[in-house]
Amino acid sequence: MNRQDRRRQLSDLAKSDAMYSSFPSDMRAATELHRQGRMKEAADTLRKITKVYADHPDVRVAWSNLGATLQGLGKLDDAVAALKKARALKPDHPPPHHNLGMALAQQGKLDEAIESLQRACDLDPNFRDAWAGLALVREQTGEIPLAAEAWQRAVQADPNAVEPLFNFGNCLFRLGMLNEAAGAFQGCLARRPNMPEAVYALGRVHEEAGSFDTAAEAYLAATRIAPQVGQGHAQLAGLIVTIAGTDLAKAQGLADTYRQTHPDSPVVPQLFARLEEIASQAAAVPPAEQSAPAAAGTTDA
Repeated sequence: MNRQDRRRQLSDLAKSDAMYSSFPSDMRAATELHRQGRMKEAADTLRKITKVYADHPDVRVAWSNLGATLQGLGKLDDAVAALKKARALKPDHPPPHHNLGMALAQQGKLDEAIESLQRACDLDPNFRDAWAGLALVREQTGEIPLAAEAWQRAVQADPNAVEPLFNFGNCLFRLGMLNEAAGAFQGCLARRPNMPEAVYALGRVHEEAGSFDTAAEAYLAATRIAPQVGQGHAQLAGLIVTIAGTDLAKAQGLADTYRQTHPDSPVVPQLFARLEEIASQAAAVPPAEQSAPAAAGTTDA
């Protein structure tokens, strides 16, 4: 190699080093745009980064972030293409597998999504979001036992997180594992006291188990914590009507408590109208006649 060729090689190397030195700052700029919700600008910046730094050893991160940004923009085909590029550049890097799985799930390609998400979990068993994504897709396919297993792994990966534990409890409830579901929801409340969703879910467990009084208390507590959420009001009213079928006085007492707690709720007049109907129907039914005693048997002479 002559001196001129050597100088050219050194010059090219210097340019490459200078270019690579800007990669972190350019990536930070793209990340900041994404954080600010300027998704289109973030995507445009990441596209430029993938071109300018095509040979950079960490360009896969730009491809992965581009895919996630395009996914957020709803451009799923482009997102999948970018994420497959990121995966190809480093097949043992978990995030592209996770992001790709979620994009595929949005496209309705659930089998491919499961395969990609499972790969992310295999590569990093402590990747909570990958386990959560896998659980969500398993729920979509109706594989609730497998969804429960995935949620449990998400809980194990991040024991202090509430959402995976809550979703794990929901799966357990759907599987009829009421005691285990109650334990999960109580664990949510230990981590996040007065979480209305968990209080309401405990009410569902108690109602399913036939503990109507405890269920009513839970529903009422949920409406106190989050009065704007209509689900708790409707479930409580329905339970009170159910109780009225066997114990009208108790149902009326619960309804009075509910009215005192939420006097302006539109559910109140509907509930009391229904209880009046039940009371009227009960009053219209005559007492059951006592059956006459059976005649004494006779014997042939």
